Amino acid sequence: MIIDCHQHVVLPTETQLQSMDEAGIHRTVLLSTLPHIERATDLASFKQEMSVLGKVLQGDADGRERPSQELREALAIGGDRFLPFGKVPVGLGYEDTVKALQQEVLDPGYVGVGELTFGSDQAAAVEPVLRAVSEAADGGRALPVLVHGFAPQTAGDIRTTAELARTYSSVPVIIGVLGGLNWLETIELVKEIPNLYLDLASSFISWAPRLAAAEVPERCLFGSNTPFADMYTNRVLIERLVPDASVRDRVMGGNLAELLGLEG
Repeated sequence: MIIDCHQHVVLPTETQLQSMDEAGIHRTVLLSTLPHIERATDLASFKQEMSVLGKVLQGDADGRERPSQELREALAIGGDRFLPFGKVPVGLGYEDTVKALQQEVLDPGYVGVGELTFGSDQAAAVEPVLRAVSEAADGGRALPVLVHGFAPQTAGDIRTTAELARTYSSVPVIIGVLGGLNWLETIELVKEIPNLYLDLASSFISWAPRLAAAEVPERCLFGSNTPFADMYTNRVLIERLVPDASVRDRVMGGNLAELLGLEG
């Protein structure tokens, strides 16, 4: 089974499901989104959607209800093809974080948390989320948390996120898009900290996923970062860069199935 660890809601949902079929992707982690670049028809409209994305990545975008509603509506259409992660705002106090986790993730019965976004050099603000997720597990399996790893996050943010993962060792922490420009240090940190995982989406250099799969095959997760990248292209890229069939099976779905406790 091929499982994508990183897709955002694409409208209409039927189009997203069709693209998954064409790419041979059986299931995907589905994340909410405020921008919808799939609606862009020209440079001006693309820039408009990307300006919204810029605000989201800085952690200062308003409006959680519409993305949350779109996620719920997509789940009603896609059923078990989708593995929903609920977004919890970064930067809240601990008590408000607990409330948000309950409302956005636990009450709906979602299988993970993310994608967490924050401004440059502000990764310490992730701590209340990891603490709340750790305590919610109450000795059981903690939900995985996907943390945005590309710009505006810095190398310092990646290191801070890694240290927080070390502190909250029961929480699987997924570094999004392979740590972006900081991919080499990110791989080294994942080798060192056993509850860190790598999302292989949106790699801009083939050495990054190739080395990641070679160094930490049990903690690499195939991802496409749809709609910001193409599902089919990313699938072919990773399959080509991981020649060992047993490792490839883990990366393309086995690791994530194990992480989420999926059957079959």
